[in-house]
Amino acid sequence: MHARNEFGNISDTITFNAVIDAWARSGDRRAPSRAEQILDHMDELYKSGNNDVQPDTYTYNTVINAWAKSGENGSASRAEHILAVMERRCHGGDHHLKPNTRTHTSVIDAWAKSGERGAAARAEHILNAMQSQYEEGNLDVKPNSHTYNAVMNACAFTKHEEDRDEALAIAFRVFERLTSQKGMHPDAYTYTILLSVCANLLPKGEEERRFSHAKVLFEKCCDAGYVNDYVLRKLRQTVTEREYIYFVGSVEQSADRLPRHWTRNALKGGRENQWGGNNKTKRK
Repeated sequence: MHARNEFGNISDTITFNAVIDAWARSGDRRAPSRAEQILDHMDELYKSGNNDVQPDTYTYNTVINAWAKSGENGSASRAEHILAVMERRCHGGDHHLKPNTRTHTSVIDAWAKSGERGAAARAEHILNAMQSQYEEGNLDVKPNSHTYNAVMNACAFTKHEEDRDEALAIAFRVFERLTSQKGMHPDAYTYTILLSVCANLLPKGEEERRFSHAKVLFEKCCDAGYVNDYVLRKLRQTVTEREYIYFVGSVEQSADRLPRHWTRNALKGGRENQWGGNNKTKRK
């Protein structure tokens, strides 16, 4: 079917964006390539003079998100390629395609889900590039807590033995960076990720090392009031049963039976909205 006929009833950017978003959320294996096809069609229409279907940052972000969700081989590289296209076109005068924090964080998320060699290092590289751009005056790419969490998540998902030590170091380096930022702080999801890092990357035979890392993290989580059932589950996976009882009193413990000050800031359900704040209503 000819693309023009296929999308004949779609007349503006917002509607095209909604279709791309639906594909990104669909879970269909074809979703990322289909999202890119729609983006390419929008570009063709725009370049032929139809200003009503001009792709914008939100359009590109949604396509990147489709690749990040797919987990297909090469998805992270494809997501990063789209980011590079946005940067090149923005520098060429298409300022409506300027990448923002969400763009970069979605690319990091793609690396986190990729399972590829060097994914954690690549994620930290993108974070460092964001920070450099921000310090040079690009306020649209300021890393936020979700960006830092995404990098740590890339560490937690590390699958290759030869990457484990580097990923472990990156995770705690990025955690320290997050805790040092004004106006940002680790949340329940951060501590869940870091306990996953310990559970996945520290050898099971090194019980003392796993315990010491878990103890520091869990005590910080308690002090910050972010203990929830997700945190408890990851703590249980990191330490021995005896050590877990030492921390929380019972193998069958749940967050709602813990001291209130340990859980005072933890959102029900465990994970904060991925973008938080006003970003929930923004379309970029």
